[in-house]
Amino acid sequence: MPLVLPKSSKITIVVSIIAFAAAFWSVATHGGRNPWVAVVAFAASGFLADLFTALAHFGFDYVFPENMPILGPIAKEFRDHHERPTLDPKDYVVNLTKGAYCSLPVAVVVLILSAVLPPDGISFFAIATLLGMSFWAFFFHQIHSYAHMGSCLSPDEFKSRAAQISRLPTKAMQIQEFAALFEKVPIPPIIRLLQRYRIILNPEVHNLHHVAFETDFSSVNGWADPVINFVLRPIARRFKQNPHTAQL
Repeated sequence: MPLVLPKSSKITIVVSIIAFAAAFWSVATHGGRNPWVAVVAFAASGFLADLFTALAHFGFDYVFPENMPILGPIAKEFRDHHERPTLDPKDYVVNLTKGAYCSLPVAVVVLILSAVLPPDGISFFAIATLLGMSFWAFFFHQIHSYAHMGSCLSPDEFKSRAAQISRLPTKAMQIQEFAALFEKVPIPPIIRLLQRYRIILNPEVHNLHHVAFETDFSSVNGWADPVINFVLRPIARRFKQNPHTAQL
């Protein structure tokens, strides 16, 4: 049986928060700190974190074998998610544990780099960007869960609607129908506002992934999807067409 990380761990969450707080302090007191550079770094971190989740999601969907230590069980969970897309945002401990597994090592890297790099503007931009990635990583699975609202939308209903939406001729029409589907789901108003303005993952765009599982792999905000789709779509189709290579 492959090595499996605990599905939920309050200790991991607490340690991750402590590490992030320490990393935040190291960045805030850095000799090269600049508020405008910090704003640019946070925006850059949002794109890079989104890009990383897209590549990881693709790997778990198509590349990593299910008997692989640690990554294998995660891959199985991702593939099961295609069959039952029911992530629940009320599973805070589970969702934040998964985020902590990604956030914690990045925060540790920030602490190390803060100690060894010179206190100049370039170093500040690098560690501030990594700090932002640690922040996005901590919340990525909670954000992903809000894009599904599994406690409110049954998997059978969602899969039925997704199949109907997949037959619509244009992406714009598909997005419009997914938007109508999620309008009846009680997403908290502040979360829905952030989704509408694409600060966090927009469900009507993200769920295009569940039409054919070939595009829109990102799990943070969707900023990287327009770029990475050009690369991942043809690769995903090749994996799906080749049973000796594809995992699905």
